[in-house]
Amino acid sequence: MVAPALPPPRRLSGTMVVFGWTGTLVVDADRMRAALNVVLATRGLPALGEAEFGARFKLPMATVFSDLGVLEDEAADAEAEWGVELGRAHAHLREGAAAVLDDLASAGCWLGVVSSASAAAIRYDQRTLQVPSVFHSIVPAVSDRYATLMGLRPHRAEALFVGDTTQEMRSASAAGFVALGLASDRGASDALRCAGAAAVIRDLDELVPLVERLAVA
Repeated sequence: MVAPALPPPRRLSGTMVVFGWTGTLVVDADRMRAALNVVLATRGLPALGEAEFGARFKLPMATVFSDLGVLEDEAADAEAEWGVELGRAHAHLREGAAAVLDDLASAGCWLGVVSSASAAAIRYDQRTLQVPSVFHSIVPAVSDRYATLMGLRPHRAEALFVGDTTQEMRSASAAGFVALGLASDRGASDALRCAGAAAVIRDLDELVPLVERLAVA
């Protein structure tokens, strides 16, 4: 009697890929600005236009609120309100995201999300944007990315983080991840590299070949 053949090993089963959410998988600059402007309006502060938002928005949110005039003792409430408003506005899934997530999952990757977005906002996006249900872990409302990523790091021998902000690159690198930046222009690409990105891509279509190359390096 011949034993049944074992399935071939999945090529990336020893690799973990963790993503940021807003700006990385979900394109939501308009949604983030609209939510921020609601928080500012309730405090009698001026709203941000598109260009001003692009120039002044940076994580963590406490820094944004401080720069825009929100009182320090109101920062926690302001961030909670911002998370609620994010769940009410609209965004879209980044082009190629669904296919990339499915490909990485099929290859055996351990997949995760670490984001400052609220759990409600992420659940809303998952449902309305039909994000593939492939994640092993989703950690929302994160204020300390470094500590969160350190906790995830032991799950696989190879660990990569994909994000679009300099803070994400610094935190991921410090936590022992290979930081991969996602940037739409040269200036953003240079900033991500200076913050610790090992490589920068322009589109998510570039991600799977890059992960495969880094996993065997």
